[in-house]
Amino acid sequence: MTKNIKRIVIAGGAAVLIVLALVIMKFVFPEEVVEPVATAEATTEPVYYLIHRAGNDVRQFRFNYSDGTSFELDITETEDGKYTYRANPEDDFFGYNTSRFRSMMYTVSSLNATSLIETEPEDLSVYGLDDPQFSMSIGYADGSDVTLYLGNETPVKNYFYANTSEDDTVYTIGSYITSLITRKPFEYRDIDTFPTYEEDEIYENIIKIGITRRDNVYVDIVLDEDLSMEGNITSSSYMMSSPFVSPCNGEAIEAMLDVLATVSYGSIVDDIAADQFADYGLDKPARLYLEDKLGNSIDLVVGTVNSTSCYAVIGRQYDAFMAGELEYVTVLTWTIDSFDWVDVDYMDIQIRTPWIVNIHEVESITYDFNGTVYDMVLYEYDDVTGSGVDVVRTCSHINGKDIGETNTKRIYGRTLNFRQVNALSPDTVYEESYSYSITIHMQDGTSRTMTFHKINERQFACVLDGVAEYYIYASNITNLTSALERAMDDREVPLVYST
Repeated sequence: MTKNIKRIVIAGGAAVLIVLALVIMKFVFPEEVVEPVATAEATTEPVYYLIHRAGNDVRQFRFNYSDGTSFELDITETEDGKYTYRANPEDDFFGYNTSRFRSMMYTVSSLNATSLIETEPEDLSVYGLDDPQFSMSIGYADGSDVTLYLGNETPVKNYFYANTSEDDTVYTIGSYITSLITRKPFEYRDIDTFPTYEEDEIYENIIKIGITRRDNVYVDIVLDEDLSMEGNITSSSYMMSSPFVSPCNGEAIEAMLDVLATVSYGSIVDDIAADQFADYGLDKPARLYLEDKLGNSIDLVVGTVNSTSCYAVIGRQYDAFMAGELEYVTVLTWTIDSFDWVDVDYMDIQIRTPWIVNIHEVESITYDFNGTVYDMVLYEYDDVTGSGVDVVRTCSHINGKDIGETNTKRIYGRTLNFRQVNALSPDTVYEESYSYSITIHMQDGTSRTMTFHKINERQFACVLDGVAEYYIYASNITNLTSALERAMDDREVPLVYST
């Protein structure tokens, strides 16, 4: 066979194979036929209204509860478009939060069902609607009315059967709407709250903390803004007046306030009598009182505090109950973290300083801070406040510069408030030499000297009159240095600072 014939045969064979492959592909893997698809138009889920009428036209509510009690509310619209409310029964102690009444008017203006169950039912007992557990009647300005009935919970939890006097149809409604319309009278009460403060506003505005511990020890702390309270010999920002009089560690009080200032009301639990006190930890309560500059206050008798709940009652209601003037107290839930200080150890909030010297017995103070020397000479004079109270003012001259009473006392407070972090251990190593010293010269001619010896960048050994017992943080020296510099620059020394 010649070469040309071989080439023809080979080429022909290849062509046959290609055609055969195409035939196989055609029948084994046919092309996908795309059928035209009809696009359905969007549909809207039906909306079922149990009640759909203008909330502004509501003039009366009557709520009937499963325990046989009822609550009535008459609503009147004044000429200027405002609303007044008359409730029966009234709440003589708390009064009612009328904004919740107003909210209810809007809630029932468009009361939706979640689903339609049955029209013209033959047996309402199947749904618990032959003897409803709750009913709400609403009267309108045109004289018409409608009543909503609430039956059993459905097999699917958190839904309830309901119908109305206007429509012979059974629907279901969700638990959220159910919880709104079935509120008991006490859930409409106007509960005392306390303003919310943040950051430095907390320390500037809250002027009093009163804590009665569960062992009946009363701890009373007040803000001494002008540093003039009797016994405030260290010029501290806060004073403890009970269980004994003592200046307070400002940093410890600020930490306490950071927690207490978050106190906020959660919800109303129930009205209870004395036989239920133990259920909420109120058989051995603590008590918390806060007051701010504007006269706002909150007074809570505190029961159980755990990881999930905090129960408390309003103090004035508790007092009225204990005096026999009321038959119940109202248990409320509050933010949990706000009560971490209920059993505070008052020893932890006192000033812990190496020295305490009465400012009225001091003649002068010499500060030698790394070669910069400040000589502070104290002087006093009699004065009368704007309200006619006789006072003794304490001012100073620093390096000949006149310093007012506020800055004088705040510098003096920092002079004494070198907070003892801990006792020096025998193994503590500190530098023998020192760069910082303070000498207090007394009016009787004696003097006391404190020197500061570096342990590390954060800590200094505190040597008082030649005896080393404690160490302090370097920030104490920084605070005092900054206070002196601000006073010399005619700037106010801050009341609050960290030790």
